[in-house]
Amino acid sequence: HFFTQILFSIITPLLLIPWIARLSITRLFIAFCFGKLYGNRYQNIIDSFRGRYGLAMNEGLAKVKEIAGDKISVVVDCGTGTGFVTKQAAEQFPNATFIGFDIFFEMLRQARMNCKDISTDVFHVQADIFTLPFADRSVDLLLVQNTIPWFTEFVRVCRPEGAIIYVDTSSGWITNLAIWMVKRLRLF
Repeated sequence: HFFTQILFSIITPLLLIPWIARLSITRLFIAFCFGKLYGNRYQNIIDSFRGRYGLAMNEGLAKVKEIAGDKISVVVDCGTGTGFVTKQAAEQFPNATFIGFDIFFEMLRQARMNCKDISTDVFHVQADIFTLPFADRSVDLLLVQNTIPWFTEFVRVCRPEGAIIYVDTSSGWITNLAIWMVKRLRLF
């Protein structure tokens, strides 16, 4: 776990630079890490946080619930991984439709198994974060935890009055860097 935290604290800032993030070698590295190296063990990483892994996302979800109430009908979990975040959000928004996407089929298989008990509609789609398969302004809530913060694409698909929750559990300075980038690009 310690090695993982260090590795992704180094790599994530580079993924905020568009031309680096889109390089074939970068995509292959990400595929190796999450598709092969960590894919089957990602639940162990979540468990190593001893219940704290979802705290920041829970706080964000509660804030969106407070502001939007029951107006959230389409929720997208970007880079769903094990489906952990989808399950959290389903507790807050039990009437919404959920779409969890990930580029890795193995992660989608885990997410499908972990989300099978959710009582609302949950769909799992293989897709890339750089080209989300959604129309402009069609999503009420985007959930982004521990994945590439590709905010230009998130803003494109988020409806006016919608919300984006971004959480990175590997390092606070990565989140600060993402905030700086959003302000610099004047996305909101």
